[in-house]
Amino acid sequence: MRSAWIQKHERFNFVMFFLGRSTSVLMSSVYTFAMGLYVLKMTGSGLSFAVTLSLQILPAVLIGPFAGVLADRFNKKIIVVLTDAFQGLLFAGLFFAAGNGLTLFDIYTATLLLAVSQTLYNVCMDSAVPNLVSGPHVLTVNSIGKIVDSAAGIVSPGLGGVLYAAMEIRYFVLLNGIAFFLSTVTECLIDFRLYNHLTPQNSGFDFKRELAAGFDYIKKSDWIKSSLRNFVTVNFFLALCYSVPVPYILNNVFHLSPKAFGLVQCFSPVGMIVGALLVRKITGMMSYGKLMRISGAFCALCLVLLGALPVFSDHAAPVLLIPYYAFVLACSGFAVSLIDIPFINHFQTRVPEELRGRSLSLSISAVKIATPAGYILSGVMMEIFPAYFLPFCGGILLFVLYSAVNRR
Repeated sequence: MRSAWIQKHERFNFVMFFLGRSTSVLMSSVYTFAMGLYVLKMTGSGLSFAVTLSLQILPAVLIGPFAGVLADRFNKKIIVVLTDAFQGLLFAGLFFAAGNGLTLFDIYTATLLLAVSQTLYNVCMDSAVPNLVSGPHVLTVNSIGKIVDSAAGIVSPGLGGVLYAAMEIRYFVLLNGIAFFLSTVTECLIDFRLYNHLTPQNSGFDFKRELAAGFDYIKKSDWIKSSLRNFVTVNFFLALCYSVPVPYILNNVFHLSPKAFGLVQCFSPVGMIVGALLVRKITGMMSYGKLMRISGAFCALCLVLLGALPVFSDHAAPVLLIPYYAFVLACSGFAVSLIDIPFINHFQTRVPEELRGRSLSLSISAVKIATPAGYILSGVMMEIFPAYFLPFCGGILLFVLYSAVNRR
């Protein structure tokens, strides 16, 4: 009887998690895309657009460790519900402010506050997954989460563009606020203690001591350190060799139309979805370490292929160009899924609950620091070398470095 009750509540948790995460992630992605268009239209400045993007990354790096401490020491459900409710209230405030026209300061402030809230939300929700469902289903929930994230990456540009064109910005903002309030309702219904094995702590709260405990756990865990070396290496090279040079190659070297470029870009999240659907079967065929080695090497090969075509010809016909890049981007997305999902699953199932939030947030912060460094170096190197040089040579270098790191 008890078992049937738990299974029923576990299924309910799964459905509410899916609905809440889908709403939150999709509307955040739609807002990011539409506000980017709004800023570009309002200012005509690429720098203003870049600042908006940077404000979305910085909180994950700077606030992440603090969010991890909160997730470990306080009620995760309360934090998740409050952060989503706060985002709904923030959009409501933007709705009233937009009556007189949104200023750049309004957008920057809202973007920064939303990014802080999303960081708190993501750390608490990710660290809570093993409390929502039983061990065998943790990987399934993580796969669904990756599918939701990837689907949002496919849908949000189209949906954001349609909504941005179809309604005034203030009503677009109001729609986002309503969506976040609905997400808050679903999260109120989730049982965050269905599988709770945490022993209550009676000691006083000391932020430095709590954070140091997370650092100590990571330093003593060989598999976390090894995974972080791989993650930081891959993330840096993706930022260096993919995020900046590949759009430049497609738009400025091969002169793809905006429609064709958007179509090609959609295939990376499609590959991530395929990877998320197959990850359970693949993880059952090989060890975690072997999967990380193969996926990292495959990712490096994809980077080489992204830069290989313009090395031999910069006049490829679109009928060949579009399928080629669509296939390679889908393969790269597939490889990223096979790195991301097993790592987060390993973290959730192996790290003690009382340290999970801190260890996870510190690891994510370390990985994300590599992204802006890769962006900056990529921009500098593209002033010196042809754009295709970065993915082609960078992919080869990543393969060599990845092989060396994993021999140790």
